[in-house]
Amino acid sequence: MEEPRQLLLDFSPQIEFQDQIRDYFGWEIFHDRESARRLSQAANPNFSIDLSSYEKIGIIGAAASKQDIADSDCDFFIVADGSVGAIDDLSKVLFVVSDADGYPYLKRAIESRIPIALHAHGDNTEAWEYLLSQLSDDYPLILTHQLPEKIEGMINPGGFTDGDRAICLAMMFGLKKEACELIGFCTNSVGQWSGVTNKSLKLKKLLWMEKILNAHGFFI
Repeated sequence: MEEPRQLLLDFSPQIEFQDQIRDYFGWEIFHDRESARRLSQAANPNFSIDLSSYEKIGIIGAAASKQDIADSDCDFFIVADGSVGAIDDLSKVLFVVSDADGYPYLKRAIESRIPIALHAHGDNTEAWEYLLSQLSDDYPLILTHQLPEKIEGMINPGGFTDGDRAICLAMMFGLKKEACELIGFCTNSVGQWSGVTNKSLKLKKLLWMEKILNAHGFFI
């Protein structure tokens, strides 16, 4: 794992989906921008990692089961938010991708100081504020946003849900497509680790996740 450094990464070509998604759901970009602005001022990004030499990493989605993890031959995982609940051995988790709604499962990751790629979007400001209140000042963090512009200290890797954003981040950090093993990705049901209150809305979001995965060459 690399020493922490300032994140200066280029945009992913998949960010174009984010404008389409805002239009589809009728979400205003202003709210995304305000949340990102506030997060950039509230936290210090101090973690990065080079994944280019890894031969296989499991990307864990919300439909993963503990048996799925046990059956995997991956030595390392990148985990979408509350899906950390599926992982017994947290020493295998390189980082968690979260928009801060993965409680109570995120608590284990925080207690183990697993790095978090914390995401800002238009309606999660209170959630990420609470998460930050649980972290020490030197907690290992990546900050992500979903805007078609650069924000100092933050990156937009592309993606929409925590699961597809995890894949976008992994590939941005150098992981080869053939080294990605997707575990627990499903588009026709809401995963057990998903922090969701509106099932029909979540299923619509999963269809966009599928489009983003397909654009990266993953078909589930």
